[in-house]
Amino acid sequence: MANRQPFRLLFFTDDREDYLADGLLHGLRHTPGVEVVDHPRKTCLYAGGIQSAEAPDLKVRGGGFNLYGTLGTASEPERRQIFRKLERGWFDLVVVGNVWRQWGQLLDWSAVLGAVPLALLDGDDDGRFYPGSGTHLRRFGPWRSLAGVLRRPACLYFKREWQGTTALDRLRLRWFGLRSQQVRPMGFSLPEEKLLEASALDAPRPQRFTTHLVDADVQRLVGGRTDHAFLSELAYNSDLRRSRFGITTRRAGWDCLRHLELAAQGCVLCFRELDNKPATCAPHGLHAGNCLSYGSAAELLRRLDALSPEEERRLRRGSWQWARDHTTRKTAARLLACYGWRIAEEER
Repeated sequence: MANRQPFRLLFFTDDREDYLADGLLHGLRHTPGVEVVDHPRKTCLYAGGIQSAEAPDLKVRGGGFNLYGTLGTASEPERRQIFRKLERGWFDLVVVGNVWRQWGQLLDWSAVLGAVPLALLDGDDDGRFYPGSGTHLRRFGPWRSLAGVLRRPACLYFKREWQGTTALDRLRLRWFGLRSQQVRPMGFSLPEEKLLEASALDAPRPQRFTTHLVDADVQRLVGGRTDHAFLSELAYNSDLRRSRFGITTRRAGWDCLRHLELAAQGCVLCFRELDNKPATCAPHGLHAGNCLSYGSAAELLRRLDALSPEEERRLRRGSWQWARDHTTRKTAARLLACYGWRIAEEER
């Protein structure tokens, strides 16, 4: 469809961090021609919102480095009369930040959604689709499953830990009102201003590995720390820029902002057992040209010892380019394209 200005978007949030939804919200807020209303205000994403004199103990899981506190407060959206605006068809798209947390909110507002397209985000570590949790179904019952909402023709479901869909999965999805063709992949994203300048990629790096090594097997062989080693974003990113290789692994889920943080600062990304990741599951776009997949600490060290300077440079630039392809703005552009809204290349 032809773009019309502005594209008006309502983004339902809650008061907890959600790295998938919050990265997307950041990107949408920085997309030209898109007017975004976050409701309620996603305080932790705005400057001063992580910790303040009014809330000194407010913290974000993982520290919130490189994403939280990055939105400016000078041009915040008008958040009044949201219900009336929905009734009048004022919004072109409604985004639900986390369908597992906000299904009740969505049901409460469903009567005034009209025919507005919906984007349901599922950024949890769990591979199941809403509401396929036994605990959830026992507590709330199948009739609170959003089946009517999911059957809307303009409803898409964006999932991070998408492990693929078997025939049984497809039957379950249909029973809950969701068709497999409505599912789209989505992963974490990083603000583009957090990327190292391309001209600095070839600067000397005195450390072989980052100080924080999430893989305990590698840490036992080379030193470093497996716990959170830095209290500030500045110190953390400085350590990454001094390091040649960044080690990352799957934790509760495959995707993690750490993958992007390492690559964005010019570390060669070394990802344990990446070859076992389902193709539909984030992170997307990693391969032998921009990342080293390894199965054990000993294997990794052998591969790094055999790596030529030219190969290391190629991998470093490949890792950095992968991070550049997964900025918050580019992730926002990919979501908008699913609804026919195209962002000009020069505006991305």
